[in-house]
Amino acid sequence: MKCLQSLSRFVSPQFIPLRLKQTLLICALLFCCFAIGVDANAENIFAQWDQRLFDRFYDAPPRSEPMWTVMEGISEFGHYRSIMGLSILLMAYGDDDYQRTGRLLTSAYISAGVMTYGLKRLTRRKRPLDETLGNPSLPSGHATIAFSAATILGYRYPKWRIPLYIGAGLVGFSRIYLGRHYTSDVLTGAAIGTAMGVLVWHNRVTLLQWEF
Repeated sequence: MKCLQSLSRFVSPQFIPLRLKQTLLICALLFCCFAIGVDANAENIFAQWDQRLFDRFYDAPPRSEPMWTVMEGISEFGHYRSIMGLSILLMAYGDDDYQRTGRLLTSAYISAGVMTYGLKRLTRRKRPLDETLGNPSLPSGHATIAFSAATILGYRYPKWRIPLYIGAGLVGFSRIYLGRHYTSDVLTGAAIGTAMGVLVWHNRVTLLQWEF
């Protein structure tokens, strides 16, 4: 009887989403660890796969100007200025609900940003078109920011979740199209952003008690 009760609890509708979220979060973190563990600048199967995908998606000169302009515009939605600007507007001029959303966006942005900065310094991967190491490539900061924001806004406004993630995916793709990142940079950034968004959301009660 106890086994049946335990089984019924495991498959109950209330338990499955929590277990699924935990599983997705663990998978995202494992993917990040895998990406860090691989020498991003080495000649291996992983790097070759990354290079082939980059060569397929990157719009090398001569460029199709309308598409290039569109991708540059989409890429800006993953810039820290866009997310911080939205957060400040929500906190400064919104009602209580919008202010809470702005604070959660800020928390997700800060946590994702710290994670991204640390990993960039650990991996020290050159960008696809750079001869020397400038701002490291792995992970993509734009993808991290876009997916962390999409996760928070998706929780706050569930009806918009799919369009938000599609938009975040377009931001990630634009970084490859514009020649700024490899596919693995974007996927790692997406995993980090989503994971940080989930962590912030599930700790929102504590975070919303902070005054900032």
